Amino acid sequence: MFDFLSRFTDRWPVRPVRSASVVLPEPSAADATRTLDGILRAAVADLASDVHFEPKEDALLVRFRLDGEMHDYVSLPLAQREPLLARVKIFGGMDITEKRLPQDGRAKLTEAGKRIHLRLSSLPTVHGESLVLRLLDQTMPTKSFRELGFMPEQAEALHAAIAGPAGLIFLTGPNGSGKTTTLHSALHALDTSRRAISTLEDPVEYEFPAIRQTEIREKIGLTFAAGLRALLRQNPDVMLVGETRDSETAQLAIRAALTGHLVFSTLHTNDALAAIPRLRDLGVEPFLLAAALRLVAAQRLVRQLCPSCKKLHPDNARLTAQYNVRGGRFMQPAGCPACRGRGYCGRFGIHEVIPAGKFLPLIAANASMAELHALRQREGHPTLLRRGLELAAAGATSLGEILRVL
Repeated sequence: MFDFLSRFTDRWPVRPVRSASVVLPEPSAADATRTLDGILRAAVADLASDVHFEPKEDALLVRFRLDGEMHDYVSLPLAQREPLLARVKIFGGMDITEKRLPQDGRAKLTEAGKRIHLRLSSLPTVHGESLVLRLLDQTMPTKSFRELGFMPEQAEALHAAIAGPAGLIFLTGPNGSGKTTTLHSALHALDTSRRAISTLEDPVEYEFPAIRQTEIREKIGLTFAAGLRALLRQNPDVMLVGETRDSETAQLAIRAALTGHLVFSTLHTNDALAAIPRLRDLGVEPFLLAAALRLVAAQRLVRQLCPSCKKLHPDNARLTAQYNVRGGRFMQPAGCPACRGRGYCGRFGIHEVIPAGKFLPLIAANASMAELHALRQREGHPTLLRRGLELAAAGATSLGEILRVL
């Protein structure tokens, strides 16, 4: 029997089925306020992460991002386009008279017992303003590493890295891969009553009373580098730098890690080891990186197959042989009322965690990526793709989903 299946099932119980979408009243009978209220209720009920208002030549298309994918929700007539867009901008505290320049806004709402923070963004297009609302559920509890999907040995390595008094921990992955959630889980695994913890974020997505959080505002000069310089003068024990974007931020993060601070940050790379050449490109000296680095992790979010309708892949025997996963059961989506025909319900994380320890001599010697990958293979650290294939073979997600994401 495929051993990974039992470990996966223990960590990922079947999720409750989402409630049905809230149905909007007929457009002709609804004013802009009622229409927006109905859209937001539907978005919260469907666990949407984003609501997109996309102007077309003769309509306004409203779409939801569900489990990382876009889905059409409703198309409103042209007569409702401008009133609804104006209502959304008022709701977000934006200037309704300014339609030529991008704007940002924010709002709060309470729906179905949930406290939702919304981040709004407007962008001019050829048919009018495109508006995007990002929904952030503030009532969601902070999860442990195991609850986020880290394997036991990965969670143990993370706990060991953050238990140290100083050093640099990087999390890599594209936008929307759950990096912020993982970083906040790492911060909450620390003793916040005994350590001063500060963050620099763009934007602040989730608010935590035990942590001092600062939002980056590049328009007024509060960049990550400027914020990090000021933060070092406040002498925190732990710092979270939302993203290492430039050479100055990278240099300051290394300096902070080498002077007794525990520093968390993110990079946009395809896997964990790719963070090392990326930091070299940003001007970090190899010997300084080797002295500061403690751990690098990478992650992706993939959709979970609906447990009510998933079915065995017809080519399961061939796939288990091709991908060398004995006893695996590759499943595929089918679609049913429980998942509303999508075949998927919810998402979970795939992770790659590499403690820096045995890699430090190679990092200091400015070793090539081939040498780093060879050491990873010798040390038995699976790649993201290998983890994904194991999950697909366990029936947690589909092979197509793994290949789409990775």
